[in-house]
Amino acid sequence: MNHDSISEIRALLEDQSIALKKRFGQNFLTDGTIRARLGELIRDAVALPGGDTGEVWEIGPGLGALTDQLRPYQLPLRLFEIDHGMIRILRNRYGDSIPIEAGDFLDTFPALLNRLPAPPVPRAIVGNLPYHSAGAIIPRIVEEGIETPVMVFLLQKEMVDRLSGAPGTADYSALSVLVQTHYHVLRKFSVPATAFYPRPRVGSAVALFRQRPDRPDRSLARTISLVTRTAFAQRRKILRNTLRDYLPQLEACGISALLRPEQLAPEEFAAIARACQEQP
Repeated sequence: MNHDSISEIRALLEDQSIALKKRFGQNFLTDGTIRARLGELIRDAVALPGGDTGEVWEIGPGLGALTDQLRPYQLPLRLFEIDHGMIRILRNRYGDSIPIEAGDFLDTFPALLNRLPAPPVPRAIVGNLPYHSAGAIIPRIVEEGIETPVMVFLLQKEMVDRLSGAPGTADYSALSVLVQTHYHVLRKFSVPATAFYPRPRVGSAVALFRQRPDRPDRSLARTISLVTRTAFAQRRKILRNTLRDYLPQLEACGISALLRPEQLAPEEFAAIARACQEQP
């Protein structure tokens, strides 16, 4: 199919009686140059030293625009799609050649891990994610301890700003801390609203996530999430007020309780979380 053709996309949706659902944030990437650039970035990112045999999970493939970009690279793909109309199209297009997990990724990926005798560690997780979905999916991947070495997502610019936010900036948040304790987050390139159909109201960007060698385990990740969410619930207040239940841990880490949460680096929040586990 011609993913550059808005008229062909419209005709296919009409033929299949599919109405786009606002709650799913469905915007198709119709710029072939950007799709090629995104596909090449994913190809290069998963070409790890020594080779890796894990699958590449794609979240929200829609009509298969990114999927078709990745297939020539002979990557072992697994698709996660929530829209039943899109699932029907994908199955008609790919048959049994690509496994498709039907439903909300937040439900289907835990079910997949429980279903398989040897739970897989995906080589990469990729996708074009709407803002509200990204804010739930990315931290869930981190908190569940899926140790995928690489993630590549096309996201709204505001979400990329939050994920890559540095301490002391307005974009720095509990989400920034949780993700950055596990991954180095790199903004790779911007994508204009004109590259999509329907056209979104905001611009987008592609973010590359590379796993840190000192990535916390699942238990520590959940403690980091709890501590940071508590701290940032009132981000303008000092830690003595926001983390009053964690003052012994702050002292053990040599962190002043007079600081604000936005002044702490991700590594310092990780240290507090470790102290919590050592001093329950």
